[in-house]
Amino acid sequence: MAERTAPRVTRMLGLVTYLEREGEATFEELAAHFGVTVAQVRRDVELLWVSGVPGHAPQDLIDFDGWAFDEGTIRLTNSQGVGQVRLSPREGVALIGALSAVVAGGAAPEAAHTALAKLVEAVADKDAVRSVTTGSVDPAVAATLRDAVEAGVVVDVGYADANDRRTSRVIEPHRIVVIDGTPYVECFCRRAGDYRTLRVDRIISAQMGTAPVTAPASEVSGFSLIANFEAEVVADAHARWLLESLPGVHLDEGDGTVTARFGVADVSAIAGQLLVIGTALKSVGPEPLARELARQARAVLVAQV
Repeated sequence: MAERTAPRVTRMLGLVTYLEREGEATFEELAAHFGVTVAQVRRDVELLWVSGVPGHAPQDLIDFDGWAFDEGTIRLTNSQGVGQVRLSPREGVALIGALSAVVAGGAAPEAAHTALAKLVEAVADKDAVRSVTTGSVDPAVAATLRDAVEAGVVVDVGYADANDRRTSRVIEPHRIVVIDGTPYVECFCRRAGDYRTLRVDRIISAQMGTAPVTAPASEVSGFSLIANFEAEVVADAHARWLLESLPGVHLDEGDGTVTARFGVADVSAIAGQLLVIGTALKSVGPEPLARELARQARAVLVAQV
């Protein structure tokens, strides 16, 4: 399987940053440092050599010493300011805030926990870090909800709504999601006898019960993450970068094309993403996704008139 775009771009940015710091390195040294083959390092450098800033005139491109390259040494002569992003303390704190919200909501993968720990360690302004990471979501509440979802049992919660009206209710939690930095639990509320989407930061207390969840997860309420159908999209190979970002995607490469198969939970959102590579699309299916994509494309054309 061909290497995905994100890991390769990350490595190439790292390669530029490494050479800026070290001055030069052999193919073998770079291969060992980045954990790839010498042939891959050569391909990366050759691609960097024709990359640069807008304009793409010779003076706009990243440049290396051609004589050194022929002798097996990579020496950077013009980076065009390209390299891995270095975050300022303020930028680091902002990113910590976003990751903290996801982690507190219980919806974060393990990689987010690791990244958050590394960022907190790297940012020098520890007071700023503490003010960001001390969020309004009770970690014990988030952990209880997460455990209950995994165990498939009810939770007794104390909840305060937007007007600070406090109620006690028994919920059957189905999913925990984070939308725009705010964590929610999608559930069936036994008190209301209906589905609800509750903000986790408004849950005052949570006690996991023993009674099993009986109501199925709603397919229409809240922010459903369950795929309604599988889509198949064929596009020109240069549009692979966007297809890679689609949820749960499986890619197959053809002769100048790439075929993406993935589950669709939100037809409108997926169609909006595909619209970005509209001219590269060869086919889109099934019909509900193709119809929504066509609708959004027509709306764009009308807006431009």
